[in-house]
Amino acid sequence: MQNELISKIDDLKTKISELKQKNINEAQTKEWLIRPFFESLGWDFSNPNEVIHEDGDMAGRRCDYNFCINSNSKFLVEAKALNNNLDDNKMIIEKLNYCTNKGVPILIITNGNLYKIYFSELKGIGKDKKLNEFSLTNDINEDLIEKLSKNSFANDKLLNYAKKIWLYTIIKKALLQLFDSGNKSLINLINNIVKDDLGHKFGDNDIANALKQFRLEINNNFEDISDFNIGNKKIDENINNDENVTIADEKIDDYNLKIESHFNPKNPFTFDIYNSLNTELFKNGLTYDIFPKKKYISLVKDKSHFCQMHTQKNKLKIWLNLEIYDIPEQYLAKVRDVSNVGHWGIGHIECVVRDENDFNWLIPLIKIAYNK
Repeated sequence: MQNELISKIDDLKTKISELKQKNINEAQTKEWLIRPFFESLGWDFSNPNEVIHEDGDMAGRRCDYNFCINSNSKFLVEAKALNNNLDDNKMIIEKLNYCTNKGVPILIITNGNLYKIYFSELKGIGKDKKLNEFSLTNDINEDLIEKLSKNSFANDKLLNYAKKIWLYTIIKKALLQLFDSGNKSLINLINNIVKDDLGHKFGDNDIANALKQFRLEINNNFEDISDFNIGNKKIDENINNDENVTIADEKIDDYNLKIESHFNPKNPFTFDIYNSLNTELFKNGLTYDIFPKKKYISLVKDKSHFCQMHTQKNKLKIWLNLEIYDIPEQYLAKVRDVSNVGHWGIGHIECVVRDENDFNWLIPLIKIAYNK
């Protein structure tokens, strides 16, 4: 994010901490928190062709804000008081129905700190349609926030992101049904490939049972060439032995420049954490390649992406290629299951590292992902 925007969000963080103790109402939350947030993203609240306040329909239903580009509605915002937890499913369903009636697919429900983004085209009811969320005071999603800017909506970045998740979710479901069904055509196709490779075929039942063991993941980093991950084997045409950089062997510096581009030179704190973490992983016997992506740095073992790192202002956000049931009980409070939440990394388990003290619980989890 731009330094000016980061500064404004930092100001809002301070204000949120102060206002939480005062039990402010919805109107105060809108004026002191929500409006400044969207104004920092380029939206003009004084322009009725850009932000329509208290926009309603013929039935008397309304939303707090209707955001427009060239007078065309792009998304609706429902505001709640700062201390509202935003979990009222009846309210969510009502507002999503309003979105459908208005022909606007994107809804944001916010209390000025937590922002929940819904896409009406997603399958399900109410909460099931949540596309993503972020909190200004806890692990902000910088890429997602930038998608809420006026400039991004002029290019429909958030809508395109939502449509891709919708499309890929449908494809994922179809593929999983195909895997589970023991589809004869699919089995024959696989067996023909196997025969070309091995010179013989497997039994149909063997392939059908094997297919049921695969799990299909979607990598939400749609700007990368390959978006799909089957099991823990990434389908990635970008990776080959010539491109990979092995830290342990200290190969060429070209990739070091690309790695460093993930870090703000004015704030070396996270770069120091990143280097210290890699050093500790090597001490623990882990050897792997580093593969910088546009939005994250991936750690790769035998072409399997087991860990991804996304740098933020004062922390590293890390995704591990694990499921929640892989996490030992004593570490559950330290992680977040993001299997149903859009995020840049491939893995389903999200961790946040703020200093080297976090290595005590993080490194055992990285080892699990590394060995899985």
